[in-house]
Amino acid sequence: MNEEAPDVVGAWAHSYEEDTDAVAVYRPDDFAFRPSRRPRRGMEFHSDGTFVEWLPGPDDRPRKIVGRWERQGADRIRITFPGGPGQPFVLTVVSRENDQLAFAK
Repeated sequence: MNEEAPDVVGAWAHSYEEDTDAVAVYRPDDFAFRPSRRPRRGMEFHSDGTFVEWLPGPDDRPRKIVGRWERQGADRIRITFPGGPGQPFVLTVVSRENDQLAFAK
């Protein structure tokens, strides 16, 4: 049986309040998060393979890093930063619901 790959295209913000020891939870970037003093990481998966990672900068303003993403099977996504400052990494999708995307830690 072939398992269909979950759709990850869109802009996602880290909902660290919902994380567990095993799972990192992301919500759509327009989700109504409760106010937080802690800056949120963000990720954008574009349908053309462009990946954007938003990380808190030294002054807590978001810092943008652009790369590429590609599927490696039904639940794995490889992220690369050709010619950029980021290090490649692989994400494993644990679940994808309407307003939630969860990755293995």
